[in-house]
Amino acid sequence: MRLKKILPIVMGFLSFAQLFGAEPTKQASGISVSQLSCNTARIDWVNGDGSWRLVLVKEAAAVDAVPVDGTKYTSDPKFGNGSQIGTGNFVCFSNITNNFTITGLKQNTLYHIAIYEHDGLSPDYLTTNPATASFTTKDLVLGFNYTYTDSCQNSNVITFNNTSTTSLTGVTYTWLFKDGKQDTGYNVKHTYLIGGNFDVQLIAIPSGGCKNTFTTSKPVLIVPRPKSKPEEKNGKYDQCFSGHRFFFNDQTSLAPVPKCAYTRTWYFGGADSSTIPTPDKIYKTPGVYRIFFKSETYYDDRRSGCTDTTSIVVRVIADPSSGVTFNDSIQCLAGNQFDFDNVYPGLVSFSWDFGDGGNASTKSASHSYGTIGIYSVVHQAASIEGCKSKDTTFMVVKPNFKASFTGLPKEVCENAAPITLVPSKSGGDWYGQYLTDSVFTPTLTGNYSIKYVIPDTFCPDSITQTIFVKPLPRFTLGPDANICNGGSIPLTVTANGSVLWQDGNTQKQRTISSAGKYWAVALDSGCVWSDSIDLFIGNTPIVDLPADTLLCKGAVVKLNANWPLSTVQWSTGSRDTFIYVSSEGIYSVTVTNPCGTASDITTIRYQGEFCDVFIPDAFTPNGDGKNEFFEIQGRSIVPTLFIIYDRWGEKVFDSRTDGGFKWNGMHDGKMCMDGIYTYLFRYEVLAGNIIRRNTLKNSVLLYR
Repeated sequence: MRLKKILPIVMGFLSFAQLFGAEPTKQASGISVSQLSCNTARIDWVNGDGSWRLVLVKEAAAVDAVPVDGTKYTSDPKFGNGSQIGTGNFVCFSNITNNFTITGLKQNTLYHIAIYEHDGLSPDYLTTNPATASFTTKDLVLGFNYTYTDSCQNSNVITFNNTSTTSLTGVTYTWLFKDGKQDTGYNVKHTYLIGGNFDVQLIAIPSGGCKNTFTTSKPVLIVPRPKSKPEEKNGKYDQCFSGHRFFFNDQTSLAPVPKCAYTRTWYFGGADSSTIPTPDKIYKTPGVYRIFFKSETYYDDRRSGCTDTTSIVVRVIADPSSGVTFNDSIQCLAGNQFDFDNVYPGLVSFSWDFGDGGNASTKSASHSYGTIGIYSVVHQAASIEGCKSKDTTFMVVKPNFKASFTGLPKEVCENAAPITLVPSKSGGDWYGQYLTDSVFTPTLTGNYSIKYVIPDTFCPDSITQTIFVKPLPRFTLGPDANICNGGSIPLTVTANGSVLWQDGNTQKQRTISSAGKYWAVALDSGCVWSDSIDLFIGNTPIVDLPADTLLCKGAVVKLNANWPLSTVQWSTGSRDTFIYVSSEGIYSVTVTNPCGTASDITTIRYQGEFCDVFIPDAFTPNGDGKNEFFEIQGRSIVPTLFIIYDRWGEKVFDSRTDGGFKWNGMHDGKMCMDGIYTYLFRYEVLAGNIIRRNTLKNSVLLYR
C-alpha cells in the first residue's frame, strides 16, 4: 500500500521507460569544457537517448574502462572521490542532467572525459562509442627574485622581478613587503624605511583555484641605519675658557636586527678624532666648535656603508680679560700715553692696575708713565655669562735717541770708489739708492739722499744728507782700427776739460799714420776718463799656391801660404803657414789680416808608383860598349843598398862589398850566365825638409 501511494507521484516526473527502460541506443555528444581554472572545470554535453548518463574522468591518459551493466557506481564531482573503474578512471557524475562542474583537479594537468548513457535503474549501460573529450587545467606558478645595490635603511631601492607564469587571464599581483606596506603590479620597487629581515610575499588575485601566495625563501635584508645622537654628557654646551672640559656621550640607537652592531667616530677637526663612546675634549682657544659625529652599521662584523651623520656645537667662552686692547705697548718717554680698552662684549665689571700705583675701574682708561721702564698692567673682568678672568700685559717706556753719521762728501765723481759712512750709534738702518748697508757706491750721476734711522721702532730718530755724483768726462777713440796700404786715421777726444795723450800731446784731435797703441786722458772738475785704441798697419795678403802637381809614390810636396801678421786656414783644417801633402786631392787656403783676405787652390794628383827612379828591365854586358851595366838612376836620389841574386838565390852582387851601385854582370871575376836575376835596391830622396827612404824589389834580364 505504501508503494501504491509513492508510485503515482514518481510517475508524475518520469515516464515508464525512464523507470524501467531498456539499454540506450544513442550516446551523448557535443562535449564542451568551459570555466577552466587551476582545479575546476565546467563540462557540458548534449544528452543521448538514455535516461541517465555516467561520466568517467582520467588524468593524463584517455579513459580506458567501461561501466559494467547492473553495477551502480558512486559519483562525486571532486576528482578522485567517486568510484574508480579500472585504474585511474573515476566516476565524477551520474545523473539525468547534461552538465556539472568538476573539482579537485591539479593545475596545468591534462584530463580525459568519456560519457556513457544508461537507463538509470538497472542500470544498463551503452558502452560502445562513448562521447569523449580532453582538457588541460590552467596553471599559476608564482615566483619572484629581487635585486638591489643599496641595502641600507631609507636609501635602499629594492627591485622585485616577478617570475610568475600562468595561463589565467586577468590576474593581478599584490606584494606584501612585511614592513606594513604593500603594492600592486607585475614588477615593483620598494624602499624600506626600517631595518630587518623581511619575508616578502606575492599574492595572485584571482587565483583560479591555484595556490595564490609565494613567500621568498631568502628574506630581504635591510641593514638598519643607526640614528646618531651625540650629546654633551652634562648638558654644558657653553663653558668658560678657564678650566673648561667637555664630556661627550654617544646615545645612538640601532634597530635590534641579528648580526648588526654599529661603530661611531667623533670628528673634532683636522686629524683629531675618537671612536670611544665617551670622549672628552679641551680646546686651546675660545670659539664655537662643531663636532661632527658619524655612526655606521656593521653587519656580521663587516662594514655596511649604512651611516648616519650629525653634529653638535659647543662654545668655549673667551676669558673676559682677553678683550684687552691698547694703542701701543712700547712708547718713548717724551709724551707717552697708553690707552687701554676691553672690547669683549657683555662685560659687567672692570679693574685696571697700571703697575706704578695708578689704577682705574672703567671699561676704557688712559695712563702716562713718568720714567722709563717695563710696567705690568693687570686687568680683571667678569662677563654676563658668569666667566671671570685676569690678564697681564706689559708696557715699555723707552728713552729717545739721536741719529747722525759722518764720511759723506758733498761731491764725488761717477764710478769713484765706494764710500763707507760712519754712524754715531751703530745698529741703525740705511736708506738710499746705490747704498749697501753703510757703503754708498756712486754708480750714476745725479743728486742722492742718504738717510740713517736708529731702528728703535717706537723711539726712532733719523738724519738725511745729500751728495752730488759728478759725470765723468767720457769719450771714446773708437774700436781698434786698421791702416792698410799706407793710409792714416783721425783720433778725437770729445770730452770737456783738458786732454793728455801718451806721448805728451794735449790736442783734442790728431791724425795717426803709424801702428801702435794710443791712449788719451780727459780731466774735468777733478773727474778723470781715459780710452785707448790699437792701430794696425799692414797690406792686403797675397797667396800663391803651386800649379797642379803630380806626386810619385812616396813623394811629398810643401804648400806655403805665409803672409806677415795674418791668419791661415787650410781646407785640411790646419792653421799653419805651410803644410806637407803626400796624397792627391784639391787643397785650398785662405789668408786673412785686418786689411783683407786672399785665397788660392791647387790640385795634387798621385802617380801610385816610384816615378823618381829609372829602372831598366834588361842589360847586355857583351863588350860592345852599349848597355854594359845594370844601374838604377833617378832624380836627386841617394842609393844606400844594392844586392842581386841569381835564380838559385845565390848573391852575385852586393854594393857593400863590391863597391858602387852598378853591376857589370860578373861574379868573382867570372861572367854570369844569361838569365833572370832578382835585386833589392834601397835609396833616399829629399821631399821638402823630409828625407824619404824607399826600397825596390824586382828582376832584370842579363842577355849577352
